[in-house]
Amino acid sequence: MTEIELKKYSVPIPDFFKKFYVEEELKDEFGIYRTGMYVYKGMHIFINKEEGTWHLSVSAKFPLGYQQLKDVRYKFMPDKMTVAQIFPPRDQFVNLQECTWHLWQIDKIEEVS
Repeated sequence: MTEIELKKYSVPIPDFFKKFYVEEELKDEFGIYRTGMYVYKGMHIFINKEEGTWHLSVSAKFPLGYQQLKDVRYKFMPDKMTVAQIFPPRDQFVNLQECTWHLWQIDKIEEVS
């Protein structure tokens, strides 16, 4: 993603999220990636660094398919990290919003900027 695109899609972080928000920016040959809050193609995206790894939360008013999740992943998260959607045991599963998905970095990456 370019700096211009980041500014275009970026929206202010609500006060509720500010208490645990971690600001970070990474760059690679495909673009610039920054934690924050964004609106993109009708989806609301929150990216944060939690316990040393990136977490992307994407919500919409409609169910998202594979291609949309793939688009968001590669648009908003650095290429050199492995990302997964995790389904824990049933008793640990939390789904507060029906049309929200989470992508988690599952590996540690070297500094890519």
